[in-house]
Amino acid sequence: MNEIELRHLLHQRPEPSFQEYETQRILVKHIQKLGYEDIRKVGTGIVVLKKDSDGPFVLLRAEMDALPIAEQTDCAFRSQNGYMHACGHDFHMASLCWAMRRVIENNLKGNLVFVFQPAEESGAGAVEILKYLQQSGMEVSAAIAMHVTDEYEAGTVASRAGVLFSASCEVDVVFKGLAAHAAFHQQGKDAIRSCVDFLKKIYETDWGQDLIWFGRLEAGSARNIVADRALIQGTIRSTDLKAVEKRLNEIRQIAEQSCLVSKASCEVIKGTPYRQVEVDENLCLLLERTAAKMGMKFLKSQVKLTAEDFGYFSAYYPTLMYWFGTRRGNTFGLHSPWFLPADDLIETAGELFYEILAQLC
Repeated sequence: MNEIELRHLLHQRPEPSFQEYETQRILVKHIQKLGYEDIRKVGTGIVVLKKDSDGPFVLLRAEMDALPIAEQTDCAFRSQNGYMHACGHDFHMASLCWAMRRVIENNLKGNLVFVFQPAEESGAGAVEILKYLQQSGMEVSAAIAMHVTDEYEAGTVASRAGVLFSASCEVDVVFKGLAAHAAFHQQGKDAIRSCVDFLKKIYETDWGQDLIWFGRLEAGSARNIVADRALIQGTIRSTDLKAVEKRLNEIRQIAEQSCLVSKASCEVIKGTPYRQVEVDENLCLLLERTAAKMGMKFLKSQVKLTAEDFGYFSAYYPTLMYWFGTRRGNTFGLHSPWFLPADDLIETAGELFYEILAQLC
């Protein structure tokens, strides 16, 4: 099975965070056939080692999990189960396997660790992998990952030294009121009214370069009943985790103020925090040189409000992350039911992985 066939199989059988059992089984079987022997299962993830000498390892990482999105493409290998690799993780895994095959074919010498990481989309699965690496006493001199996007044209890579992706945290705000018939609404405590006041305050506040956004609201039980509960779910994005914590505290204060509108109460529930992704300057220069060598275009990216738990690798190792452009024609964007990078770009992405490795080994 080649990497394109592998991509098709993974795309047809996507699995959500921490449930990547079939994905793990398919990958382990494929990696064994490539000739790797030191294959370790870490939860639903995989860590593959190739050690040729004493010293640190170079790490390459791809994500495994999918999203609860119904695919709308008409491709022959579209998802069969209601989930979708709408963020390109199937493409990432196949590209990493391409690089792993090239390492074997060229007998590339060096200490390498290949990580197939679960739960990037939710749950910060990077933390589990890092815990394993640290308990194993593994020294890592560079950690590398990419992310496909149709924001950039095919043949383009984009990155920047310093912060590339923002820190983030999901947040739920629950307003708790008291139900009453609408005809006697004075006897109730309207959770919706407090919720509306909260959202008005949120969107009237100038958050500077930060982002606070609520994309889901669920409230009430009937049209003629005062709502005794309102739930809104959102996200916070900022330059680092400390700034995210500051915004979270400000959200709590605004929620408490909005409770006064209808004498409701509230609860602010913090989700899993994602650390900012930071790119090492020397590794970024290496990417730029390698892209030029391969005839690819390098662009300096702006700081993105995209979240990525590869930022946890940045806390421990020199890291390189970059956008890999896939656009040919229409732009759909990540997490779209129509997002589908072309198969033939797997070769380019895999070769870029390999060339970066070859220069670091």
